[in-house]
Amino acid sequence: MDTHLLYCYSVLVSSVLVLLSVLLWRRNAKSLPLPPRPPAWPLIGNLFLLGKKPNESLFALSQQYGPLMTLFLGMKTIVVVSSAAMAKEVLKTHDNIFAGRVVIHAAKILSHHKSSIIWAENGSQWRKFRRICTTELFSPKKLQTSQHVRRDSVFQMIQLVFQENSLKEKSVNFADLIFHTGLNMLSNMMFSTKVFDPNNPDSVKFTNALTSGVKLAEKPNLADFFPWLEFLDLHGVDHKMAAHLKRAHHFLDLWISNRLARRSRELNDEREKEKDFLDVLLDLRSHDLSLTNIRAIIFDLLVAGSDTTGATLEWALAELIHNPDKMKKVQVELEEVVGHSRRVEESDIEHLLYLHAVVKEVLRLYPAGPLLIPHRATSSCEIEGFLIPKDTQVWVNVWAIGRDPAVWKEPCKFMPERFLEGEKAKKDFKGQDFEFIPFGAGRRICLGLPLADKMLHFILASLLHSFDWRLPNGTSTKELDMDYLFGVVLKKRQNLQAIPTPRLQHHIFVLQ
Repeated sequence: MDTHLLYCYSVLVSSVLVLLSVLLWRRNAKSLPLPPRPPAWPLIGNLFLLGKKPNESLFALSQQYGPLMTLFLGMKTIVVVSSAAMAKEVLKTHDNIFAGRVVIHAAKILSHHKSSIIWAENGSQWRKFRRICTTELFSPKKLQTSQHVRRDSVFQMIQLVFQENSLKEKSVNFADLIFHTGLNMLSNMMFSTKVFDPNNPDSVKFTNALTSGVKLAEKPNLADFFPWLEFLDLHGVDHKMAAHLKRAHHFLDLWISNRLARRSRELNDEREKEKDFLDVLLDLRSHDLSLTNIRAIIFDLLVAGSDTTGATLEWALAELIHNPDKMKKVQVELEEVVGHSRRVEESDIEHLLYLHAVVKEVLRLYPAGPLLIPHRATSSCEIEGFLIPKDTQVWVNVWAIGRDPAVWKEPCKFMPERFLEGEKAKKDFKGQDFEFIPFGAGRRICLGLPLADKMLHFILASLLHSFDWRLPNGTSTKELDMDYLFGVVLKKRQNLQAIPTPRLQHHIFVLQ
């Protein structure tokens, strides 16, 4: 059959199937008490309502249709959660039901989702992966043991800024700086080597594959709303994502194979070897953990940890530059706790109360995942008199929850002080205060939260203690672009550029 005719036939069949599905939904909707919903168009449903910033569009719709709202997006039924009370129902009261995962099409390329800790279903394999990561990487004991790795990584970052930027009065691209710092910190914690080296072509290819893959996965894909269109690959996702994954897999496979070869050579060495996370994973191969699983776990942790942390820190620095009086408060606190004769240490962080308030305020305003990763109802469930059918997607709009005017005074204003007084001072982001859940809550809460907590505070404190920051070209702080691009991760529309001026004596920047 002619390719054009085959394409037209496929689209026609898909359209008929979609229409039948929509009609079936409408029939069911009359008999099922679904949460309130806006009017939907045939075939496309409510897709036209999302816009370029779905978090804002959904927040506005929730003001009309309520904090538990139904949308029809193509062939998918979505329930949007927009309040702390409804988030608690979904992520705590009925956590076992809504712990299912919605796998986007991009995550299915090369069957990545089958070994992924992010996209895995709530089952024995996911629980095993999570237990390994929690115990061997993110436990208090392991984080204490790896403290020197984070210290060295952050100091190398400070040295780089001092040598390459401050002495030459050259602006820093924060997005790149913090992404690469986070990437190397994580890789050093996991397999004792930094993966980003600008002088290593293979390393650069790997980093580009990570960032390009994330950008591709964040783009809207009709196949996620019309599964019948998957085989057409209308956006070219299959080919492009496969290429990115293959490059990343090749790089990680090389590290893993080198480690296996080294372990084989050292097999007869009687000296006790200190094991890192990769060694632990390789030791577990006899417990139904394949090399593909190991590669996928490392890949997911590198992507999730570096991308989200980098975006949050860039927002933090942007807000502090935008509000120089707030930056000065952090620096005064640092002077009182740390002084000018040494660098910041992780042990200092607990004494920096205003710094903690700044990080909380940034996470409230700019949660790394504005809608989290979609949950899925594994069985039908009733909430507040409404029925959530099995396999319904659940989007938790944590961006909206963090800006709810019923909870937060002047919700769109950057005011770290709100976390220093009254009831708000007791709020944290560990998943128990549902007015403030930037990392999610329940069993699907971000498993890297303990590490992210340390990285955010330590890196931000080090940057502010070591340097003053000003915008290039005489730009006023009030002119700083604070707009964002919506995606799986909430990022600045324009990368932050700023010129550092050392605040410490020069010998501290080179002290080993």
